[in-house]
Amino acid sequence: MPTADYQRIAEDLRRRLAEGEWSPGEQLPSRASLAREYQTSPAAVQRGQELLIDTGMLEGRKSVGVFVRAPQPRIALPVLLSIPDAIRQAGLTPGVEYRSDVKVPAPEPVAERLSVDAGTPCVRTRYEYLGNARPLALGESWEPMDLTHRTPVLLPEDGPLAGAGVVRRLASVGVRVGHAQVRTHVRYPNDREALQLGITRRTLIVRLDRTHLTDTGQPVETATFLLPQTRWELIYDVPVPAFDPVGEEHCSQGAAAHAAEVRRVRQEGTLRGR
Repeated sequence: MPTADYQRIAEDLRRRLAEGEWSPGEQLPSRASLAREYQTSPAAVQRGQELLIDTGMLEGRKSVGVFVRAPQPRIALPVLLSIPDAIRQAGLTPGVEYRSDVKVPAPEPVAERLSVDAGTPCVRTRYEYLGNARPLALGESWEPMDLTHRTPVLLPEDGPLAGAGVVRRLASVGVRVGHAQVRTHVRYPNDREALQLGITRRTLIVRLDRTHLTDTGQPVETATFLLPQTRWELIYDVPVPAFDPVGEEHCSQGAAAHAAEVRRVRQEGTLRGR
């Protein structure tokens, strides 16, 4: 089966990268130049480069060009750790760009996660998370306005507790967060998300939905984070029940008694069969 131009180009670029023709951080020749070299169209070159961008060998920089990406380990993200803290722990300089809007009607999916009526006024904050000044993740949080209305902590990233996190901010107005629920799934980004993250539409992203709840189970904040799989790995810290020697001994004795009873019934069945 004939190999498409873009696949041939991707394979040859992969070979040239492996041989060190371009160093990490170096910009590749323009697409027009590579198209002349490969005797094909710039569109085929672009598609071939995108295959290598998807695997993390190259990176595209908007309005600049395509560069060789230095090998980078994925950032470990314990699911309840803040993204800036995870970026910092990875040895990168964290940054965040955000915008908060008030009185935003909750759309149906958000309202369901917050257990409120659709259209309930909320504070919505959109985030772009950076590491060493490059985009790494996107986020969007929603809080019902009635929790923090007319308080100094109405906006998550402004006021006396700016950036302090949901638990501390809400505690300051008497709302005690007891636990959080996390759901994840994988999908492809849309055009806007891919452009913001500097990835292609074929780069898988993890969507992480996290909802904070009170001790009584009332949702008080929900957020969605979009994390390119090439840059992130999620870590789940799962508590294990404490070891109980007495309980285990009872369990072992119970199991032994059950096994003895099974043997007795089988023996009786065998004797009757004779």
